[in-house]
Amino acid sequence: MIDEKPELLFEDLPEGRVFRPMTFPITRALVSEYMKTVGDYHSLYLDEDKAAPLGGPIAPPGLAAVFARLSYLQDHSMPSGGVLAKQEFEFKAPAHVGDTLTVEARVFESYLDEKGRRRVNFLIQASNQDRKEICLIRLYAIWPK
Repeated sequence: MIDEKPELLFEDLPEGRVFRPMTFPITRALVSEYMKTVGDYHSLYLDEDKAAPLGGPIAPPGLAAVFARLSYLQDHSMPSGGVLAKQEFEFKAPAHVGDTLTVEARVFESYLDEKGRRRVNFLIQASNQDRKEICLIRLYAIWPK
């Protein structure tokens, strides 16, 4: 039997809600799988020589979208029918293969818009094991229930 997670509902997302920090290891296997899935084979992701000027192989920036979503859905599932209205990424430093990121999410706005739609906006921060800020993500969603 699969242990299903409860849906994350609008009523569970008041402004100011903070989610527990999540760890997200950047492994070679994860980067390889990401590269294969999206078809992005940039040499900076796994080639030690080409990535040397950056301090070693880096994580594809698109992985930020993965850990951003996971940061608020660790203990819940996403109800169907939502809309990702917008995402903004501020990359501060590259995440390297071998890093373990700490990802923290909070709701910075939660409201009904003029059309009665449920709006939830998240602020998500990721830093590495040295507490160096890697990226800041603002995610804007129309919540389904």
